[in-house]
Amino acid sequence: MSDASNEETADRVGVLFALRDEPALVVRAEQLGYESAWAAEGQGKSAFGKLERWAVHTERIGLATGIVNVFSRTPAAIAQAVATLDAHSGGRAVLGLGVAHPGVVEGFHGAEFERPLPRMAEYIELVRRYLRGDPEGYDGEFFSPSRTAFWEAFAPERASIPIYNGALGPGNVRLTGQFADGWVPNLYPDSQFKEAKGWLADGAARGDRDPASIDVAMYVLTAVDEDPERARRAAAEHIAYYLRDIPGYYDRAAVEAGFEDVVDAVRDAPSTDAGAERVETGLLDHLAVVGTPEEARAQLDHLREIGVDLPIVRAPAGSDREWVERTLEAFAPSR
Repeated sequence: MSDASNEETADRVGVLFALRDEPALVVRAEQLGYESAWAAEGQGKSAFGKLERWAVHTERIGLATGIVNVFSRTPAAIAQAVATLDAHSGGRAVLGLGVAHPGVVEGFHGAEFERPLPRMAEYIELVRRYLRGDPEGYDGEFFSPSRTAFWEAFAPERASIPIYNGALGPGNVRLTGQFADGWVPNLYPDSQFKEAKGWLADGAARGDRDPASIDVAMYVLTAVDEDPERARRAAAEHIAYYLRDIPGYYDRAAVEAGFEDVVDAVRDAPSTDAGAERVETGLLDHLAVVGTPEEARAQLDHLREIGVDLPIVRAPAGSDREWVERTLEAFAPSR
């Protein structure tokens, strides 16, 4: 990814298509000047599978996993997949990793959600070793391959591919600063961002790194509509789903931001729709960019001011294609 300190990168914008797999939308994002397109995975299509498909239809846009978790594949499998994507796309791959949460790791993959942070550190180190082709192997806590090089028939396009960590908690953000190339938080309150940047700097100091070299690439929930009530409702439904149906993960940052009563009310709601009614304006304004296109772009500028190098915009979960297209047009760097 580009150096965030370069003045030419001031208008960097990425887009998260989450569970969508529509190459035409990725082509449109490339035409509009988006730096990267991010593919989520969760319990849906493979992120690498979607990105391979998108690579065929595009020429310049970065292709990022957003995210793949470190419990469902070995580091070797992740390295193989991202190196293959990088080769097929001419060096456009970005690897977004995450520890995910028990609902995915245990409920879907049937793996134990244990020691996620040491596992993440080991994954980052091992993926980098595979890409460099280190022949001596590695003796780790979770994996101990005797050889960390691909067959000679395959030489990676790049010996180093940017690795981002989808971290939220203090320990994981510090780990990001110490080991990763970028940080990609999701649904993170802007009011907590200064403190979190401090955690990132702490981690960078542990790794003897410059904090400015770590790209801050935040997922930004957006709801762009000329009807302000419709926009706010769409954003509230998205937030309610994450707070209510994925407990103990995204809700922690909201609690730390002072919205414990709101989080409790959403958790106790009998349904996501009912939970959306309990997402108060204060919390919504800290978690989402909502309004007309002009209002939304101004709010994106605010995120840049507090330290987001690469805003990665997304439409609310469940949005139809027209809404996604409107989102792309609203935040297009080519505007």
